[in-house]
Amino acid sequence: MHASEKQLRFWQEATHRWNIKVGATRSGKTYMDYFLIPRRLKAGAGKPGLNVIMGNTRETVRRNILLPMQGIFGARRVGDMKSDGSVMMFGEKAFVLGADRVSHANRLRGSSIKYCYGDEIVTWNRDVFEMLKSRLDRPYSVFDGTCNPDSPTHWFYAFLQSGADIYRQDYCIDDNPFLDRAFVENLKREYAGTVLYDRYICGLWVAAEGALFTTYPGYTADAGVMRDGIAHIDAAYGGEDYTAFTCARRRGGTLYLYGRLWARHVDTVLDQCLEEAKRLMCAPVFCEENADKGFLAREIRARGYPARGYREFENKYVKISTYLRKWWPNVVFLEGTDKSYVAQILAYTGQGGHDDAPDGAACACRYYDARAGEG
Repeated sequence: MHASEKQLRFWQEATHRWNIKVGATRSGKTYMDYFLIPRRLKAGAGKPGLNVIMGNTRETVRRNILLPMQGIFGARRVGDMKSDGSVMMFGEKAFVLGADRVSHANRLRGSSIKYCYGDEIVTWNRDVFEMLKSRLDRPYSVFDGTCNPDSPTHWFYAFLQSGADIYRQDYCIDDNPFLDRAFVENLKREYAGTVLYDRYICGLWVAAEGALFTTYPGYTADAGVMRDGIAHIDAAYGGEDYTAFTCARRRGGTLYLYGRLWARHVDTVLDQCLEEAKRLMCAPVFCEENADKGFLAREIRARGYPARGYREFENKYVKISTYLRKWWPNVVFLEGTDKSYVAQILAYTGQGGHDDAPDGAACACRYYDARAGEG
């Protein structure tokens, strides 16, 4: 068994309920799973529940999982799939299921699943995945899986940011040390300058078309650049909105940003926001009063931190495309910024999807635009 350091780390640390590798094609995500699956099956032997191997279709599972494992372990240990979708693997029975159509969710009804391996998750129907979540109902239930990135507006990207018990590894193509380097360099040239380069080579979740922000920002490790800056909260009060927290500081022609993003109600993360603001010495905290009539600003002041409410009259798309787009070539992020915060900006098109992070960043840009003499 040949493995990279990153692959071995997954083997050692994938002890959560959800264990997921995300990233570029041909980056080495799946190889170690051929050896992880037998380990999971053995751990669940004798416990109630089903073993399930799922993919876009049964045929993709056969091609991507069963046949390679037969090549490694032999057909006696990894059997052929029968007409009912069952397969014997290492003495344990598993069922192979497709996940590309909503009707496939019915195949999971009434079942308790102790182990599931998921292949190419972003190609699945969302209803099938939601049904699967409800069927992994044993205390010892475990999910392992892989996916290639898609748009940050994809439903599975939201799940990865949900705060569930997830262990996640992100891969780019250079994380696979066993690929022929000439092949890698040729692939990089083939996809250069396209969104496919970002997805297939870098393993990034980026919007395919119409994105306003097409270059990647710089980063700094110096937290001192944020001192005496401002903070902003773009609050979520329910539904599918995100709470975006932004710290900003302009120094000359550079705008330094730090961002956090949660798919949660603002009340559940407010203390974290204020801790970050204090750590980076950014005040006051700006927050829009349109939605809550000043409640959030009062709540922040009640916690002993300065806040400034404001009424928002500007269209979000106009604000983002005017202020953030202007500043974007000169934006530098502080290391530790949530990847999802930056990804939401890179995914922004103005044609739907989430806009919480770009809106918060745009508000900071607008603030410093109005104070051009500061720096």
